Amino acid sequence: MDEKNNHYKELMSRMNSAHDQQFYLEACWFAYTVLEDRLLSALRQSGGPTYANHRPIRMLGKKMQEIRQRKRNDALLAAYFDDPLMDRIHKWKEDRNDLTHAMADGTKTMAEVDKAAYLLSMSAKKLVKDVCAAARRLKKNREKA
Repeated sequence: MDEKNNHYKELMSRMNSAHDQQFYLEACWFAYTVLEDRLLSALRQSGGPTYANHRPIRMLGKKMQEIRQRKRNDALLAAYFDDPLMDRIHKWKEDRNDLTHAMADGTKTMAEVDKAAYLLSMSAKKLVKDVCAAARRLKKNREKA
């Protein structure tokens, strides 16, 4: 458990450090990783990190999709990973993907990329904090149940 906790703390530290040093794309990379990790934690707390056929759930969007499915039969999961939070995760993921594609196809100037990366990193800080809190509350209250 300590190893997992240390890894999580290191990811958070690197995300914050990258943002503070104005490495916004790197900060977003770490934010994405933390979001994946926390959604995986929510999946573990709600039936396991695999589909019914025991295949691992990979990719952020697929994890989100599975959480939305499980919420129908899991009031505790639904309480902490409510629709507004899930919608924020989805929007952030889409904004990140849009930025990545714009960088690849050259539809944004580097100044526009820099601004978008900054805004994405700023929104990630709040989103990561909220998702981490939801995962923590889910685990804490699942243990009490």
